[in-house]
Amino acid sequence: MLNIIEKAVQEVHQNVSFDLSDWDLLTSQAPIVSVFHLKSTVDYYCSYYDGKNLSFIINENNEPVALLPLFIHDENGWTLSSNGEGLIGPLFKKDIPRKLKKRLEKEIFEIVELIAKESKSKKIRLFEPFSSISNWYLHWLEKADNHFLTYQLGIDLNKNLEEIRLDFRKSYKPLINKALREWKVEICEDDVDNVFDEFRLLHLEAAGKITRSEESWEIQKKQIKNNEAFLVTVRDKTVLIGAGLFNHSRDIGMYSVGAYRRDLFDKPIGHAVQMLAITKLKELGCKVYHLGQKAVLLHPIPPTKKEISISHFKEGFAGFTYAQPHLEVHLGS
Repeated sequence: MLNIIEKAVQEVHQNVSFDLSDWDLLTSQAPIVSVFHLKSTVDYYCSYYDGKNLSFIINENNEPVALLPLFIHDENGWTLSSNGEGLIGPLFKKDIPRKLKKRLEKEIFEIVELIAKESKSKKIRLFEPFSSISNWYLHWLEKADNHFLTYQLGIDLNKNLEEIRLDFRKSYKPLINKALREWKVEICEDDVDNVFDEFRLLHLEAAGKITRSEESWEIQKKQIKNNEAFLVTVRDKTVLIGAGLFNHSRDIGMYSVGAYRRDLFDKPIGHAVQMLAITKLKELGCKVYHLGQKAVLLHPIPPTKKEISISHFKEGFAGFTYAQPHLEVHLGS
């Protein structure tokens, strides 16, 4: 199916390439890059959802100028996505002319519609990850059948650490200090293979079941080795009692997954993990740290008790909350 879709696209758009070898070049030349625009992130979600990668690059005068992270996966029919939940906007090379960017946005819009037609997708969901609404999003808004908001939690990493700590929930500060005193909290920099396997097994123990493929774990391990992620570990002497994985681009950090000993659930292990992660993301030069979505009862899919609990924990660190817009576009029968 992939070959059929790629051929259909390239018959109409000769400047489109499904050869992704220039991906890293484009991200290095873009003005701001989200975690969702990294190739390894698409690889991870493609593995997680058992999808097929259809990301593409657009060339202008034989030079790569834009890319769209995209894969399709089966969700009661083929669904187009960047992260399993929605399609993110394209990434453009810095300082391309405004007129060219507008033309390329329109072309990428047409390519997505063509891919949707060829894969017989019934619906496209989209989301806007940045604070201002892009022309790409506004273009889809004209065709949308539904829109809604989610609320996202963030930390402004342009502040110094003392300013960031002022935004923490008051009860968190002594808990963080206590955790850093009692346990060994560090970034995993050596023996990544063995430490990551410890983390994966701790996650299995905490979850009580296998939640995703071995391949998806291997991709995350590779992200650490390629400096696109890091692992914060917490040890009681030599025993791993908690850990958190954080992905990051050049500009933005994101909390991905954590695992903590169930019998120590009431201990401030996660508090120590978050504090060290914030410090590390600042050292890396990231401007914003996205902790994740705030659980709200108004959401189309009401949150579970567990999601509400996790959200409450993250809110204790957040310096701000912002509304993220989403669209649903129905593509007909």
